[in-house]
Amino acid sequence: MPNPITHILITIILIELFREYFIKDNRKFPRYYILIAAFAGIIPDLDLLAYYVLYFFGFGVEQIHRTFLHSLFIPLILFLIGIMILKFGVKIKFLRKHHIKLSVVFFIFTAGNLVHLILDSIITGKIIPFYPLLDYSIGLNIISNFPEGLQWMISHTIDVLLLFFWIFWMEFKLKIRDYF
Repeated sequence: MPNPITHILITIILIELFREYFIKDNRKFPRYYILIAAFAGIIPDLDLLAYYVLYFFGFGVEQIHRTFLHSLFIPLILFLIGIMILKFGVKIKFLRKHHIKLSVVFFIFTAGNLVHLILDSIITGKIIPFYPLLDYSIGLNIISNFPEGLQWMISHTIDVLLLFFWIFWMEFKLKIRDYF
């Protein structure tokens, strides 16, 4: 599995690029959404929290991790909740004060979840997209194509490159130095 920081960085970078090049308006798409995207990128790994408890009842990590939260049902559920919120006009005063729309939060959760599933299925291992209905798994497991001695370094190298990209993006594109 890619490191949690990989999931977080790729999700916030993609959401930031979407905000910068498609929305182009900080008021319509405030930076709070970037923080929400960071959490959205690790939603499927929340099953590891359950493992800390279930371990004492004899469950193995393989019985808990990459099961339901790593299926396509979670992004589908999150997307449908976002659609329902949009359709029924659900608004939360606290969020509106910060120009945050609850429906957009759920759409970001959906995107972050999908990005996580794509990363897990491409970089390391497989996912079971229709769990618990089907036991069919998909995945490329690209890291296994590297020599065994390098495999452990690949995810760390990805993290370093992503972090440097994000830092340079914040410095040169977002002019973060203007805030200090």
